[in-house]
Amino acid sequence: MHYCVSTEMIDLHHQMPNRNQRECKFYWDEIYTLICGAGFSAMEIPYEPKWDFGGRSGIPRTLRSINIKFQSVKNYMKFLKETGIKDIPSVHLDPSMFCSGTMDMYFNAMEHFASEAIGFCAQAGSEVFCLTATPPQAAVRALCPDTEIDRFIASFLEKNGEVIIRLAKQAADSNIKLCLKNEFWSLLRGSAITDYVKSLRRSAPVYIDADTANLQIAGTNPAQFIAGNAGLIGAVHFSDTDFVDDAAAYASPSPEFPQAKATQIFKDLGQGNVDFPAIHEALQSCGYDGIVVINAKQTRDFSRGLLRAVYYMKHCLGISVSDVQ
Repeated sequence: MHYCVSTEMIDLHHQMPNRNQRECKFYWDEIYTLICGAGFSAMEIPYEPKWDFGGRSGIPRTLRSINIKFQSVKNYMKFLKETGIKDIPSVHLDPSMFCSGTMDMYFNAMEHFASEAIGFCAQAGSEVFCLTATPPQAAVRALCPDTEIDRFIASFLEKNGEVIIRLAKQAADSNIKLCLKNEFWSLLRGSAITDYVKSLRRSAPVYIDADTANLQIAGTNPAQFIAGNAGLIGAVHFSDTDFVDDAAAYASPSPEFPQAKATQIFKDLGQGNVDFPAIHEALQSCGYDGIVVINAKQTRDFSRGLLRAVYYMKHCLGISVSDVQ
């Protein structure tokens, strides 16, 4: 297995002290050295087109911003290597921000930016492209015109599959695995993703990104899911939680910030109750040799979350820093 850390741990979406510095290149230049100092030599990038619209070119989360600050992806990768980051094995795109207006508007934007992100993956030498399977249920339902909702959702999933197949073929042309990340608020939450991916694989190489916290919140045992779907898994995200969705937060307008509870859904690694020893054993038993992305979203202090993850991996999972890629 090859371990890397996701810079999604750096929350750019909510206000906090000194937030503006995170829009500057100097902030990210230091982040790379902190990642390396913690023992990681690889990182995942969340591909976030929203920053293109705001003109925040210092945030290295799109092809445009990287080209502005580094002139090319090649120069960016060279710079990363000089700081100790050898590669970007994984890129994740969540196109849910485009889920408004009409279904066609969403899929046009989704395909455009996913195709762009795959192009970035190809230039960066990434192994996997993780794509959020569907937007949140409430967002999809808001698109529904005056028709029967079940029929609309079936139509949405059919169109979704057609786009994913085209993107998976594009990714495969560059030896990149397209993996569907299935958040607990998805239309395909939990184990429902399995049959969907199997149907798509009749036409293109589509894989599952097994996100541990999202699986658990949706009522699916992550270790059992991995053991039962080993041949379908192309990427794994280690994310932690102790959240129990007993009030159908998954169907609410803001599932990650449930109105009924003043709580954080996701935790830093080892701060929740996800059974990572069982998950790690399941991955080893099925011979998984792919990417494992560490994604901790509890603390607002990136360095603290990073060191918590390294400590947990070393002392609770027996993964030494030298094993981290």
